[in-house]
Amino acid sequence: MARDKDFIPEEKIAKALDVFWEKGYNATSMQDLVEAMQINRSSLYNSFGDKHNLFLECLRTYGYLAAKDYESVLTLKELSPLETMEKIIDVYVAGIVYDCKCCMGMKSSFELAGDDDEVRSVIKTASDRTIGIFTDLLRRAKEQGELSDDKDPVVLAHIIFNGFCGWKQSYLQFKDAHLVKKMAGYTKLHLKSPF
Repeated sequence: MARDKDFIPEEKIAKALDVFWEKGYNATSMQDLVEAMQINRSSLYNSFGDKHNLFLECLRTYGYLAAKDYESVLTLKELSPLETMEKIIDVYVAGIVYDCKCCMGMKSSFELAGDDDEVRSVIKTASDRTIGIFTDLLRRAKEQGELSDDKDPVVLAHIIFNGFCGWKQSYLQFKDAHLVKKMAGYTKLHLKSPF
């Protein structure tokens, strides 16, 4: 078999990520990956190891990119902490409605994380990073008087994070953008309410 030319690993990981994201881990074959990544099997094995190792790398990449989306909102210095959290919610809702593929982290959680400690660890690391961003914003919002004293930033961060998964699942099932926006609106109202 002909030897592949030099390639940029990040580009190949992006192509593999799309396949895993679309089909899931179990339904993705090595042939699917070879065709999508446009490399031969030996190059795939030599560069990335087996299918499982490649999947873990794709999952790490997915988690990193998701967190970068949230972190990009943090650069908007004119927003208060609570306004920043609300903007993150808006960005997520727009992503659901305009580019709705099932969340790879959520999909992988249901497919593999129950039995695969490595997958669970990668998903938890990515989730911890995102929840950490939310918690920090909500703590600062509380310090600045934007959140009432009885609100727990850690619990709220988890509620919002898990709400994101639920909103995406709801949109996949019902294709109702208005409903997703209303759920997001209720979340933002709760953040502002004194109760």
